[in-house]
Amino acid sequence: MRTISDMNIDKWRTPAGVSVPDDELRFLLIPDRVEAAICFDLAQKVHVYQDQMRGKPDEISVALMITQGGLLPGILLYDHLVEGRPQGTPKIRFGTLGISGYEGPGERSSEMQVQQGVSVPVRDRTVLIIDDLGDSGDTMKLASEHVMDSGAGSVLTLVPYMKPEAVQHFRADFSFGEVPQDTWIITPRERVETLMKRVPVWKQRGATERECRRRLCELIGYSTAEVNYYLPVAYDPG
Repeated sequence: MRTISDMNIDKWRTPAGVSVPDDELRFLLIPDRVEAAICFDLAQKVHVYQDQMRGKPDEISVALMITQGGLLPGILLYDHLVEGRPQGTPKIRFGTLGISGYEGPGERSSEMQVQQGVSVPVRDRTVLIIDDLGDSGDTMKLASEHVMDSGAGSVLTLVPYMKPEAVQHFRADFSFGEVPQDTWIITPRERVETLMKRVPVWKQRGATERECRRRLCELIGYSTAEVNYYLPVAYDPG
């Protein structure tokens, strides 16, 4: 069994998604062990920052996970940033911030909006905002502005992956890798969501259930068990 320590994680810094017939998106499925390794890499970067800011106002003391995207990396980072923090650095208090932005794979909402304000006090604190992806940069920009308006002293941002549009408009302070703009990243928290929302699109464009199975298992990398369980309902809800 491969572990984080013996994994060649660098190949995941600029990964290529896979194409499927009649779809404008490319799909990149992130395995659980890779998500964990990415968060470990990011945590080490934050540790370095905290060491450099030791005893200064810019030490991070609050982290806000953007719902829903930032919850998985946030939970994985909590273990590293709280339990594994460098000696003498503050214990970071974790909370949430709700931002709506996507209806499904490749489908942005008509308007970004704050659905739930900050859940923990941020006044005069240095706050780390955690999300799963920098796509256009709009989510991080809106979140940063909202947190500053809520009284924070300063804001930093962290995402596992950035896309070119976000790099140009609102680059995260901490990130792991970059993917092309047309790549839909399937994180461990949204494997079912992506399957349930994309299969009907493929069906509408002429794909048979057998072809959808081939795309999910052979091209994208879903497990046979997942596809056996969810595909019949996604293809024919009844």
